[in-house]
Amino acid sequence: MPAEQGRKESASLTIGQARKMLGVSEATLRHWTDEGKIKAFITPGGHRRYLESEIRNFMGAKRRVHGMDDLVAKMEAVPLHEIHIARSHFAQAAWYTGLSDDSKDRLRELGNSLYNLAVDYITRKKKHEEAVEAAREIGHRFGEYLAQIGVSLPDSVEAFLMHRTPLINAANELVKGRESLQGRAAEAIPMLVQITDEVLLSLIQAQQGCANPPEGQDNVDDIDLTAAV
Repeated sequence: MPAEQGRKESASLTIGQARKMLGVSEATLRHWTDEGKIKAFITPGGHRRYLESEIRNFMGAKRRVHGMDDLVAKMEAVPLHEIHIARSHFAQAAWYTGLSDDSKDRLRELGNSLYNLAVDYITRKKKHEEAVEAAREIGHRFGEYLAQIGVSLPDSVEAFLMHRTPLINAANELVKGRESLQGRAAEAIPMLVQITDEVLLSLIQAQQGCANPPEGQDNVDDIDLTAAV
């Protein structure tokens, strides 16, 4: 049926276009398709395509109830522009411009370890006690390394928050405009705040323990943590 085929082709989306509409990675969309959550069809050329109407119907249903898989997918798709904004911000900071490439790579590695821990924790790959211990270890390594390369405590807290904020934003964006979250996904935001708080407190303690600050230097009581969430 040529007419039907033409209508389908005109309303079809590539996997890249479909995943952008949904705000998830291609891997997540493929997984949902394989599970039968979203229908797809194969073109004569062997390419996977999605009907825009199918994607919009799925989005409408997902706005009503979300589960943990949706939250993890959202976190996987933390917008790259937020990362670029953070790096652009650091590029203007005096302490960051003086760092070697190796030091910058090390800070990125520590940031990635925070992200991986957050995902593992909310998906229960790590138990609470295990996650808290891991969070404190990450924070300790963050604090020691930042002290080692001469970064002040206020700048260290700011650097940490630049890594933390996209995680919290990803969860918050999922909640906005939705009627409900299903199961453990409803607990995700306080869980993220709790585990990243552990990292932050350990970072501060470790950095303070690495130096004897001169009189008048900021300490943990002087840091404004109200922007942490």
